[in-house]
Amino acid sequence: MTIYFYVEPTDTLFVRGNLTFGDAGEHGASLMPPPPSLFAGAFRSARLGRDAGEMTAFLARGRCDDARLATCLGTPENPGEFRITWLSLAGWKAGETLPEALAPLPADLLRLESGFAPLQPRPTGDLVASAGDLPMRATLIAAKQEKPRSGHYLRQTGLARHLQGQIPDNEAAVEARHLHERDPRLGIGLDAQSRSVQEGLIYTTEGYAFSPASTAETARPYTSTGFLVGIEGADDLLPDAGLLRLGGDGRSARYRRIGFQPPHVEGVPGTGGRFRLILQTPALFSQGWLPDGVSREGNEYHLRGPGFTARLACAAVGRREVISGWDLYHWKPKPAQAAVPAGSVYWFDDFAGDPCKLAEWVAGGLWSHNPDQTRRAEGFNNALLAAWPQN
Repeated sequence: MTIYFYVEPTDTLFVRGNLTFGDAGEHGASLMPPPPSLFAGAFRSARLGRDAGEMTAFLARGRCDDARLATCLGTPENPGEFRITWLSLAGWKAGETLPEALAPLPADLLRLESGFAPLQPRPTGDLVASAGDLPMRATLIAAKQEKPRSGHYLRQTGLARHLQGQIPDNEAAVEARHLHERDPRLGIGLDAQSRSVQEGLIYTTEGYAFSPASTAETARPYTSTGFLVGIEGADDLLPDAGLLRLGGDGRSARYRRIGFQPPHVEGVPGTGGRFRLILQTPALFSQGWLPDGVSREGNEYHLRGPGFTARLACAAVGRREVISGWDLYHWKPKPAQAAVPAGSVYWFDDFAGDPCKLAEWVAGGLWSHNPDQTRRAEGFNNALLAAWPQN
C-alpha cells in the first residue's frame, strides 16, 4: 500500500547538483525538481531517528532490532520494503482539502503562446535523414510556427488529460515563479582545524524558496507550495505529521499525511495495442536511453516483459542527467550515474499479452530482473502508463 505525504519546506531548500564545486568564486547550482533519493533518505532517517535504540543498532550492525522496522528499512546494501513510488511538486490552495500535484512538462508536450501543442509519432519518410533508427519520430503538431515557452509546470487536471491522450487546457499550466524562487546565498570558507576564515575563499550556493511571498497576492495560485511524496512499505510506521531534515545543511520541512489519488487511465493499451510510458522520476537504464526489457531484434526494438510484448515505435528523451548523492551510512559519495530525465516519453504499439501484467510491471518501476535495489527504493524509474493520442 502506498501512503502519500505533503512536504512543505519551512526554509530555503538547497539541493546540490553534480557539477564541480568548492574552489574560490565558484557557484553551487541546485536541482529543481530534486531527485527522489532526497526524500527517501529524509523519511528513512526521520523514522530511524525516532528511536535511539534502533538507530544505535542500525549504526552498529546495519539493521534494526525491531522486526517490522527491519522489514521496512532493510540494510544499507539490501533495502527492505520501503520505496518512493511518487514524487512531484505540489500546490495547496486556501480552503482546499488536498494539494494539487504539479509535474514538469512531458517531453511530448510544449507550451506555446497560443496554448499546448503535442509531439506525435510520424514516419520520417525517405527524404528525411535521422541519426535514430526507430520507425517514427516525435513531430510537433501546431497550427503555426511559435517559440516554446519555458518555466511552466503541468497542473494535475492537465496531467490527467495528457495521460488520456488529450491536449490540456490553457489553464492547466502554472509558472514556476508561483511555486519557488531562486534564493542564492553567499558563503565564506572556514579552516576545519582553527574554524577561522580562509582568505580568498568566497562562493555562492543556489537555493530555492517555496511559497514565494514576492508574488502579488492577486496572482498567487497557491497559499502553500511543496512536494507530494508517495511511500510504499512503511504502512503505519511513519507518523501522520512531523518534521524532516531536507537537502543541504539539513533545512527543515513539515510533512503531513494526505489522501492523494494519482491520475490513472483505463483502457490502455488501446487500438492497435498502442500505449505510452512517461517517466515520472529519473530513470537509470543499463542501456542508456533504452528502457531495460527493450532489445533490438533485426531492424526493430521490442519490449518483452513478464506476460506481455510490444514494439517500441518512437521516443522523446530529454538531455541526460547525472545522479549521485551522499551515502550517510558509509560516509562517502554515491557513484555518479547517467539518468534519463523525468518526463521522457516512449511510444509502444503491437502489444500482445495481459494488460494487467503490463500495469503491474509499470507500477513496480521500469526495472530489469536484477534491479539495483538501493536505487529502486530511492524512487528512480517510476513511470506512468498513458494512452496513445488518437489524433
